[in-house]
Amino acid sequence: MIKRSSAHIIRTPRIRQPLSAVAFLLISFLSLPSMAQDSFIDDTVNISAVTVTARASARLEPYTVIRIEPGIISRNEGNDLATLLQRSSLLNVKRYGNHGLASVSIRGMSGSHTLVTWNGLTLNTPGNGYSDFTLIPVLPGSSVRIISGGADMADMTGFLGGKVELESEPLFGSGREASLSFGAGSYGSFSPSASVSIGGDHAFARLSAWADWSRNDFRFVNHDAPQGEVAGRRTNASWNSSGLMGDIAYRKGTSTVTMNLWVNDTDRELPGPVTTVQQDFDERQTDRSFRGVITYSAGYERFTTSVTAGGSHDINRYYHQIPANNGNNISSVAMIRVKAGYRLSSKTYLEVRAGDSYEQAKSLSYEAEEKRNLFSLSLSGKSTPLPGLNIMAQARQVAVTGIRVAPEFTAGVSWMLPHNGEHIIKASVSSNTKIPCLNDLFWIPGGNPDLIPERSRGGEASWSFLRISQTGLRNSLDVVLHVSRASNLIQWVPGQSGIWNAMNVREVNVIGTEFRAGTEQTLHKWLLRGTANYAFTRSVIARSDIANDRSAGRQLIYIPVNHANLTINAVRKWFNTGLTTSWESRRYTASDNSEWLPHIFMTDAFAGIDIRSGKFIWKTEVEVNNLLNSTLESVRNYPMPLRTIKVKITLTLSDKRKSE
Repeated sequence: MIKRSSAHIIRTPRIRQPLSAVAFLLISFLSLPSMAQDSFIDDTVNISAVTVTARASARLEPYTVIRIEPGIISRNEGNDLATLLQRSSLLNVKRYGNHGLASVSIRGMSGSHTLVTWNGLTLNTPGNGYSDFTLIPVLPGSSVRIISGGADMADMTGFLGGKVELESEPLFGSGREASLSFGAGSYGSFSPSASVSIGGDHAFARLSAWADWSRNDFRFVNHDAPQGEVAGRRTNASWNSSGLMGDIAYRKGTSTVTMNLWVNDTDRELPGPVTTVQQDFDERQTDRSFRGVITYSAGYERFTTSVTAGGSHDINRYYHQIPANNGNNISSVAMIRVKAGYRLSSKTYLEVRAGDSYEQAKSLSYEAEEKRNLFSLSLSGKSTPLPGLNIMAQARQVAVTGIRVAPEFTAGVSWMLPHNGEHIIKASVSSNTKIPCLNDLFWIPGGNPDLIPERSRGGEASWSFLRISQTGLRNSLDVVLHVSRASNLIQWVPGQSGIWNAMNVREVNVIGTEFRAGTEQTLHKWLLRGTANYAFTRSVIARSDIANDRSAGRQLIYIPVNHANLTINAVRKWFNTGLTTSWESRRYTASDNSEWLPHIFMTDAFAGIDIRSGKFIWKTEVEVNNLLNSTLESVRNYPMPLRTIKVKITLTLSDKRKSE
């Protein structure tokens, strides 16, 4: 069931030009000196890798942690986070059309079971528990980590599927850099952006501004429309977004203070499902958000500590062609978190985390403004009893207003065997919970204040291999087996009076395997990279308390059993090109698996040229999405565009230190 205020769809007034962002871009452009005579660079441009790997420390975690390489993030700057994850990971992205609501599921769970954080601040809205990945831009300096499963308990709230972490990393000692970028593409798409950063030995500051608008009136073919094949142009689908993000950091000795600010304003039309050639939708949605975080951290000989405080304010407005159906959803979050760690010895480390979060939300579908407080306390320990052997255990207790939450735990082990390469064997188990969102509890009609938290128990085992030869050849392979059982899952089900009600009615069993392989080598002055990923995910409803429910033993809707992608990249001096191909098997759209969408096969290609003259860098990139012009639907009756082209030009003035 799609609930209007559950933030699946929302509406907005007429598209406005983001004057503030444009003004900032013009000022930035005028402030740049005239460009000197261009010339091709004489040496190789260091374009970061296109492989997806983990940092050395992350590789030793007993659960799966994947860090998206900076090179991939840089190439996807200007896109949304959903696009980045779809191209570079095995996460399942579910889109309500181009620029529509996008959610991400991990390891067979739903989008509401994926936690999203930005510099430690939770982005999932208190109302519906989701985070719209379309509204999260990929910006310079971004760091993205994916944690699969529920074994990591560094946050104050639980998650059943996994977590996506976004960090704005300060680059101390990086020097000064200013960039101005213009992107243009199919169907009236235009996306200017600007970024300025200054990095000294003790202080760092970065300011980024962006805008993005499009008519989004793309051609489509819907082969599965209820009234037969439908072809035409998308109407009432325009998009307009602008934003500003700033980062400030200062360090002295072992102490560091960072401040992060993020303001975003989005105005989009809602085209609705495609069922006929002539569409008559006139609905809009606006999303405005204000977020800020400040963190202090310090380290001493044996003791480390950090304090993080932050908050967010989100305003979601829905505009319907019938004014009586208009609605507002307003939510706010304030949080503080304290972490203290102590090294007992060279082999043992203990850490205590405590945090408090205050949530409030207002909606026309609530009887009153709803508020609640969430407190979390966790204790963790890590030990290295033998060289290469790492043991971890953690326990957490969460207290929520009006809800009883069971204790959570995780334990794991990793063992590195440096023999003819690097071999790492891992295993972990965990028990995790997710508290009901405010819509599930208080929505009128149908909300259920007696709901209990959803719960998951699971584990994983993996083997990782990495070998780097003396010639620079780099090969890696990761194999993961994971299992989990989720109980008390919340579903909205029809009651005898015809009103849909939120209830704890389902159990889901998940079993799956993941394979990740990567290679990198130099051949005839070409730097060649390639990654291949595959996931098998069987996510089956084990039990359902819904009357006459035929979903038992069936695959969850919109979760493909098979998912694979392949990326190849070639770099030579000033030239960079690559290809990404992804494939997903059929996705069921009915709980009894009687209806489905066909498999998705999509190929994107890109090519770029870097030209340097002194401190100036001129970069031109061409991106072709859906190269094979395939008919694509992520959600039934919400088509995606056919082949599209995007050209992006970036001018950068940089005096980055040569030590980088």
